[in-house]
Amino acid sequence: MTAARAAVAPGYGPSAEDERLVQILRALDEDFLRVLGWDWERRVITWPRQHPVIGLPDCPVPGCPSAITVLTHPMCGGCLERWRRGPGVPLEEFLLVPKEVSRGVGQAPCAVTDCGRPRDTVAGRLCLAHVGQQTRAEFHALDLEEFLAHPQVTGHAALGPCEVVACFLGRVGSPAPYCKAHVQRLYRARRVPGFDETHWRRTDKAICTTREASLRGLPDRLVAELLYGLMIRTQEGFRSRPECLRPLYDRLRAHQVRRLDEVTDPAAHGNHREQVTMVQTWQRALRLLDMTPETERIKDVWDMAAFGYTGRISFAPILQEPLREAMKVWVYDDLPRRRNKNAVQHMRAVIAAVGMLSESLRLQREDRGTVPAAWSRSDIVAFTNRLGYFTSTGRLSAARRLTFTRFVRRVLARFRSLGLTAAGQLLEGMPADFAIAPEDMPDEPADTEAGRDLPEEVMRELCARLDDLEVMSGTEVRVATELLIDTGRRPDEIYTLAFDCLEQDSDGSDVLVYDNHKAYRLGRRPPIGAETAAVIRRQQQRVRDRFPNADSAALRLLPRSKANPEGTKPLTEMSTQHRAWVNFLPDLLVPVLVTEGEHRITRLMPFDKMRIFPYAYRHCYAQRHADAGVPVDVLKELMDHRLVSTTMGYYRVGEERRREAVDRVTALQFDRHGNRVWRTAQSLLDSEHIRRAIGEVATPYGVCREPSNVAAGGHACPLRFRCLGCEHFSTDVSYLPDLQAHLADLLRSRERLMSAFEADEWARAQAMPSEEEIRRVRRLIERVRIDLDDLTPEDRAQIEQAVTLVRRNRTVHLGMPRVRQPLPDVRPARNPT
Repeated sequence: MTAARAAVAPGYGPSAEDERLVQILRALDEDFLRVLGWDWERRVITWPRQHPVIGLPDCPVPGCPSAITVLTHPMCGGCLERWRRGPGVPLEEFLLVPKEVSRGVGQAPCAVTDCGRPRDTVAGRLCLAHVGQQTRAEFHALDLEEFLAHPQVTGHAALGPCEVVACFLGRVGSPAPYCKAHVQRLYRARRVPGFDETHWRRTDKAICTTREASLRGLPDRLVAELLYGLMIRTQEGFRSRPECLRPLYDRLRAHQVRRLDEVTDPAAHGNHREQVTMVQTWQRALRLLDMTPETERIKDVWDMAAFGYTGRISFAPILQEPLREAMKVWVYDDLPRRRNKNAVQHMRAVIAAVGMLSESLRLQREDRGTVPAAWSRSDIVAFTNRLGYFTSTGRLSAARRLTFTRFVRRVLARFRSLGLTAAGQLLEGMPADFAIAPEDMPDEPADTEAGRDLPEEVMRELCARLDDLEVMSGTEVRVATELLIDTGRRPDEIYTLAFDCLEQDSDGSDVLVYDNHKAYRLGRRPPIGAETAAVIRRQQQRVRDRFPNADSAALRLLPRSKANPEGTKPLTEMSTQHRAWVNFLPDLLVPVLVTEGEHRITRLMPFDKMRIFPYAYRHCYAQRHADAGVPVDVLKELMDHRLVSTTMGYYRVGEERRREAVDRVTALQFDRHGNRVWRTAQSLLDSEHIRRAIGEVATPYGVCREPSNVAAGGHACPLRFRCLGCEHFSTDVSYLPDLQAHLADLLRSRERLMSAFEADEWARAQAMPSEEEIRRVRRLIERVRIDLDDLTPEDRAQIEQAVTLVRRNRTVHLGMPRVRQPLPDVRPARNPT
């Protein structure tokens, strides 16, 4: 601590108050204090003119001594008000007219040599005593310069500072020991009955310029805390305006606050939301000053800021002390493995699961579960039955039940691997059968489509309304939403994109470079389309225009709009803005199949807007590629998953919808001759589902029911895939695109074989597609199209929806050679930016 700081509180003793003050003083940055022009004797903050965060430039009006405190304004607040109330002079002309300063804030020294008193007025140059001397007869005829040069005109000693504790101005020489401004305030204050001048001196406001804020009259500890809070807020990139801080300091002085932790209700000390936020931010920064993970881990409520997160974690749901302390060890051990911002929510969920186990132990055991060595298998049975009961009564969902069971199983196993069940440890003697066995795990809940991909009609409307999102929330939120839709990345992966996130492969195709924080896989490079790359390039240009001198290596593609002077802080969250935009949109109508009487018809119904959130776009991305025929192994890489099963969970179709789609396409089924095979009886439809599961195998453009071929998984075809000539072959309307593609392949093959190249005639003859096969395919295509044309528009729309669902997850692997096609362009259309 420097000598200047030591002068703040001389004679430090061993008290905790003094030790805390020393700790805060040591944490203050000397360079920051110099920027503020801070002096421990004067105790006045002066905002600098040039600083990337708290700089306040001078007002451009000639002669105006004020600063511009709102940087979006062209001049200071006083001049701006004069211009607005004026006769309508153009701004450029107004800025050229000098301001007449008749009065002002602050003090200047008297013009008499060696005079320590301040001037009586801003326009004048003499202190009050010399003004009186100038009015005498012998000096009355002299002008100011002659008066200053007269040998009888000598300087006076300073009278000392104003006795209002917050004021740093000097006395002017009046009978009252105050500066001139406080003398005038005193006259007005004395008119109030019951006026207490002593209290007034202690609590009245300081006289400050637009760049100044006084911390005089506040305790040393509070002064150090306020300086430290201002430093931390500035380091985080947040502006702190003098006109916001001055009334806050005045309120703290009026309430005689000694330390910031005494402010339990910030709103009582600041009637502005910005002031409340600042107090809360300062209190958090001061807590973090001496907070470490080691000191926090022993508490029952953890402030997760000590671990680099936000929020708090409470272990109160765990009632038994040994189990609660063991859970603290588990959380402390598991936190470093969590690499995303959802770590706190995950820990809360695990604690809630163990809390349910704790509650079960308390209710089931006579000792209320306080002795770990007495726990047994019966307690596990009671716990799992309790979860089953909660699920049956609706208190716990089936998915939550499965998740909680998994959590408890993992935690109990980890207790053992951490050695907590050994002699002398927290859970000493915990029996081996106190564990969740595989057979204790509940079944996977039935798959639902809530929160999965959005209908095409909804996506089309959302993309058409992106301009509204930009108007409501800004360009960065719009670009983030576009990238979420186009790339299928997780929201955190888009928010944290670097400025140079767009690169090109060796073949010139665009790739997105991002980091998979969830799996800790850095430098991922999925391909993106040209339109998406154009969105990124336009955003890069906007960021470069906003931060022309910043290093591109530190810039972010989506910099936050506030508290980000250098562009290095990324967008952190847009869920609130996205939700406001979605709620602002009109009802999004989608076709829904409903039953009216004995008929099922399609109605346009409003879509549930709660299903539209940023992560849903990832499901849409997967579903679009699956519908376009992208193989699941390729889609796994596009989604950046480690397991195919994870990828399939993003585009599976619910069994109920699959069943309904199969029912519809079965009504338009054809044999190899193009004859329609009717399925009208419900019993036949039921058997159709069974046959599709165990009695058929897929072919490139239909299905095969030849038993030996089905048993061999499609690799024992006696006709060598001449399906159109086999009685076991059938097709339906869902294979129409495949039939059309097969016809195109046959025609291309015929033209290629008929061209001139060296080949034996027998090879050419066997490879040549037969005219009968081509006619058969054309007849099938024509038959399907005729039946589709005969349908009503409503029935046709229902069939098209059913075909889309049936084609999902359809893959054909019959050992036939395939050429890997480039990724399809599945980017939803939208208005250009």
